[in-house]
Amino acid sequence: MTTRLTSPNGDLLIGKGLPTVLINDQLRIMDQDPAIFEQLQKNDVSRLIEIARAGHAAGLDMVDILIFHQDLDEVELLPRIAWSIKQEVGCPIALDTRNVQALEAALQEIYPDKALINSVSAERKVLDELLPIAKKFGAAMVGMPIGDTYGLPKVVDERVYEAQVIIDACEGMGISRDDLVMDGVCLASSAEPETFEITLQTLKRFQDELKVSTILGIGNAGFGMPDQTVIDLAYLIGAIPWGLHSAIVNPDTAGLVSTVRAMDFLMNHDVGGKRYINYWRAQRRKSH
Repeated sequence: MTTRLTSPNGDLLIGKGLPTVLINDQLRIMDQDPAIFEQLQKNDVSRLIEIARAGHAAGLDMVDILIFHQDLDEVELLPRIAWSIKQEVGCPIALDTRNVQALEAALQEIYPDKALINSVSAERKVLDELLPIAKKFGAAMVGMPIGDTYGLPKVVDERVYEAQVIIDACEGMGISRDDLVMDGVCLASSAEPETFEITLQTLKRFQDELKVSTILGIGNAGFGMPDQTVIDLAYLIGAIPWGLHSAIVNPDTAGLVSTVRAMDFLMNHDVGGKRYINYWRAQRRKSH
């Protein structure tokens, strides 16, 4: 149940009993100001690299790149950004795209390091298109339990069903479930009052029954509420004891890294509190 990603900085492990992996969500073009978009139109990726570097310096483990936009050349830009992050930041990379040509080009730039494809749904068309690419480059994948049977499932059993579809398709192609990080689905609690409890139960079953590592995109949790990132962080911390192993997060969330480090220590995912102490010492050095 351990997913291994690689990068110039070394191996990064996602799974049960391990420290929570934090993934920078700010390399998503829809979240950025127009100046960055204008730079990307000119094939200038420097500002995104700065955002990746700042997130890494703040304590995040990797980045998620999402630049899909009708006015951007994803086939040109995605591999350029991936190569630049590998060279200048050195952290593992998640590629958030369904553009097959752009995905292959970016994976080629990252290879032989092992990237994360975000995401592969349970829809037959998506599985047929993306699984061969993942196998070709040895990439891991985020499994998104949205499928042909239940669409976007709102209950636990349906999410488990769609997740099993993805696992079966992968194993049918000789791809281990260790190369799957299954998304428990984080919806806005302001619109779906019971969604947090449903997601917690989903994570537990993914971990205990399906034996896969897990992930959530935390940014939806507090949507529509004041101080959204406060709710996002509460959601994240509440999910870790239920089997959340990694999360796509906003690095500007107040107290994010220190609170997650503390929870990892309390859960004994950071034996002896070494990561917590090292982070505390690093912050002390910065403040003096």
